[in-house]
Amino acid sequence: MKANKTRFCPSPTGLLHLGNLRTALFSSLLAKKHGSSFLLRIEDTDLERSKKEFSEAICEDLEWMGLDWDEGPRIGGKEDSYYQSDRINLYESFYKELLDRDLIYPCFTSEEELKIIRRNQIAAGQPPRYTGVWSQASKEEIQKELDKGNEPVYRFRIPKEHKINFTDLVKGDQSFSTVDLDDFIIRKKDSTPTFMFANAIDDSLMEVDLVVRGDDHLSNTPRQIVLLEALGLNLPQYAHVSLFTGSDGAPLSKRNGSLSIKDLREMGYLPRAVANYLSRVGHTIADNDLKSLQELANAFETKNISSSPSKFDIDQLLFWQKKTVESLTTQECANWLQKHLEELPLEINLEDFVELIKDNINFPQEAKTYLNNLFYSPLGTDSEIGQIIQSAGRDFYLTAINIIEPGFESWGDVVKIIGTESEKKGKDLFMPLRASITGQMKGPELDKVVDLIGLERVIGKLKEASEI
Repeated sequence: MKANKTRFCPSPTGLLHLGNLRTALFSSLLAKKHGSSFLLRIEDTDLERSKKEFSEAICEDLEWMGLDWDEGPRIGGKEDSYYQSDRINLYESFYKELLDRDLIYPCFTSEEELKIIRRNQIAAGQPPRYTGVWSQASKEEIQKELDKGNEPVYRFRIPKEHKINFTDLVKGDQSFSTVDLDDFIIRKKDSTPTFMFANAIDDSLMEVDLVVRGDDHLSNTPRQIVLLEALGLNLPQYAHVSLFTGSDGAPLSKRNGSLSIKDLREMGYLPRAVANYLSRVGHTIADNDLKSLQELANAFETKNISSSPSKFDIDQLLFWQKKTVESLTTQECANWLQKHLEELPLEINLEDFVELIKDNINFPQEAKTYLNNLFYSPLGTDSEIGQIIQSAGRDFYLTAINIIEPGFESWGDVVKIIGTESEKKGKDLFMPLRASITGQMKGPELDKVVDLIGLERVIGKLKEASEI
């Protein structure tokens, strides 16, 4: 299906996480694939939990990912506002229409009463649902509750013995009977709309014709369809994506691997890596080529979205991070790492240092570790490195110093001489040299390290090693 407009409509009650971001990415890719509009709407009608700082963080995270929206906060569009909290008055006209047509009614059933009803239904082997106790209340009964100072919620009357059929672009043909649906709340006691109401109204008014969302919303869809049909509003197509779970199969959480986009940014993940990973979570792309957002969009097909849940896989995310780092030019990598390498000695060229370490890092902190080990950290701070240096012995390093100090043309030739003089070879020769010069057990080729840091520093490190 060609989508004219897709959307992402998060609630600003917390930081954006990978599950939310995948939904945004899928919607953005489908819009990009068809040259269509991608809309961002902030669903902040939960006045107690919604925070402005979370709205701003959501925008910043999407911008960092390159998921630019065509309508929404910060850029505007056809609507006066893309924050639902600013659209409360608009919803009032729809409440009035539904009330005038007796399609909604006030309900004073308390939460405690609802719990008792549900408990009794479950005990009787029935599905828990609202029984419609207030659906036929008289004006006198309603006024009596109002006189007590009780505020009602308003519920939509589900049509009786009605079939709701639609084709989901992921799940296929869907059919629901209204016998199985209860009258749902569209307006809360504080006069704010529920998700079920505002979400459906805004999708239609904003001309969204493809809704991509998690399949935990699948049961909401028939309710929203009957609501929109009652109001004579256009229906979108739906694509319900299976849940993105933690490694243990439970919904994503801090405990089982969930990461906020803020976490990812602070850890040094690159947006291209995140996009290439998420576009393949619950969606099949034939190859493992690193792609731009446009290339991901070209490869994206709703028919390739899996109907089974997908688990978070940190190894796959790391795989795409590594591929992305490898794809960077030296200049791009230097720009990425620059603020982490501000303590690089002035005589060391930034791009030369980046070129040295680029193939051995995935994150900025690893670059910082190379910087500290090569130029600042005392040898022996790492116990394993200290053991390697001590096992080589003081005489090994004094021999190396005597051979290196006069200068040399070839590091390889020098190492051979050190091996002959010290009677060490293989791992016993190379590991003590690497440990003392780099402070690490693996990394860039040692001759390149020596060329970069210079003879004076190499001798200084060998002398330090001889004293451990």
